[in-house]
Amino acid sequence: MCARYTCVRRLILLAMAATACAQPAPDSAETTKILDAIREAVLAYTEKLPNFICVQLTVREIAAAPNALLGVRESGRGGPSSVRGTSGTWQRVDSYEQQLSYFERRESYKLLKVNGKIPGPKQEAPPGATSTGEFGTTLSQIFDPESRAEFEWKRWDTVRGRHVSVFAFKVEKSRSLAELVTPMARTVVGYHGLVFADRETDAVLRVTTEAEAPPDFPLQDTTHRLEYGLVTIGGEQFMLPIQGEMQFRASQDFMEYGRLGGNSRQVLMRNRVDFKTYRRYTADADLKLDPDSK
Repeated sequence: MCARYTCVRRLILLAMAATACAQPAPDSAETTKILDAIREAVLAYTEKLPNFICVQLTVREIAAAPNALLGVRESGRGGPSSVRGTSGTWQRVDSYEQQLSYFERRESYKLLKVNGKIPGPKQEAPPGATSTGEFGTTLSQIFDPESRAEFEWKRWDTVRGRHVSVFAFKVEKSRSLAELVTPMARTVVGYHGLVFADRETDAVLRVTTEAEAPPDFPLQDTTHRLEYGLVTIGGEQFMLPIQGEMQFRASQDFMEYGRLGGNSRQVLMRNRVDFKTYRRYTADADLKLDPDSK
């Protein structure tokens, strides 16, 4: 029964995707109308967010980068693009849980666990690349008129069973606020990617970005994917991040010792992030630890 149900479910999902792809692309007037509705929804997004706290679970993994990057990537602006291949399997490096507080449009973090264990009084999260701005900044910067992002219609698609409109975008470095930061170097970067917006509500359900780093910067091929879903907080539903993934390439010398240059092999790092246990923020808000989470 289970196997049959799985097959039927897959067939249904495939049929939905095929139906979405078979629909004709909108003309220029309709494309503008759709994009304007998405922009309006995004720019109103942060105004609707409540103060809240949640748990952010980050799992970090590493793999050897291949001599040639494998796989097919879907580009934000029409070139080849999205998942980098590896020459080996992903190996877990560590994991940590943080209490993320969103208060008056700012994010703050409190370390809860490292590798499933409660940290010491002065222990910090493991060093490494992280991302911030998932709760409004990422989207608002893409659609901010001052960014003057270039948008291009891509296709109809589905995300978790919802019909979506997909637009490619590009933000030039000269108008970007996005930064890549390491302990020894930082740089403002242009970036491009894809926005997947619900066709009924205009809410963004997924956004992918790829940073356009200078060739001499220690982090290369930096990509980020963020999934949004409905979350209930205080009896109300809000569209908030539920999962994310960041990936980048760097030399092994840089990853292990922070050294630039050299001829060490290239490695890929991947952060897989889950956002869970959302609740409304109060002055004494705190989250109970889940003893079974790793």
